[in-house]
Amino acid sequence: MPQTTLKEPPSPERPQRADARRNRDKVLRAARRVMARKGLDAQMDEIARAAGVGVGTVYRHFPTKDELVRGLAADRFGRLAELANEALAKEEPWDAFCEFIRAAAAIQGEDRALSEVLVSRPETMREAADGVGILALTGEIMGRAQASGDLRPDAEPEDVPMLMCALAGASRNPMSHDERYIGIVLDGLRAPGGFALTARR
Repeated sequence: MPQTTLKEPPSPERPQRADARRNRDKVLRAARRVMARKGLDAQMDEIARAAGVGVGTVYRHFPTKDELVRGLAADRFGRLAELANEALAKEEPWDAFCEFIRAAAAIQGEDRALSEVLVSRPETMREAADGVGILALTGEIMGRAQASGDLRPDAEPEDVPMLMCALAGASRNPMSHDERYIGIVLDGLRAPGGFALTARR
């Protein structure tokens, strides 16, 4: 009878995958900081130093700068999708909508310079937004608030990203007060609204 050779069990890959995820997150966080200062002129080795990893690690996760920018956009919209799902889990539709707008505006403000980088790549932004279905999620949040009679019926999901860009632009002014202008925006969106909105082209 032939002797059976016992094979050693394969090494678990979970720790490696977890370590890779941590490194990827570190690279994205560092890229946000560096690109906030330097925009698209930021170099991969600068990002590696800021992340505390070797430049090879950066290239392993993001072989080109374009892919890194796509990763940043996907990360941004992933965070927005999480906020949207949290809003959908809340009981009061109008409060949920207001909290979502405030949280989204905060993300836009924190990554203000990065927002400008991403705005220069509209196709990248659109791809990332579509990847998480952010407009559909925003539409659900708004639909609940419209059904409760709190949100004006002529407001549309496409209005929200435009308002976020406007708030981010206003916040660059030293005379700006973020919460004040968010309040004005929310008041303008509250039902019934002072005047009919023009149709989107």
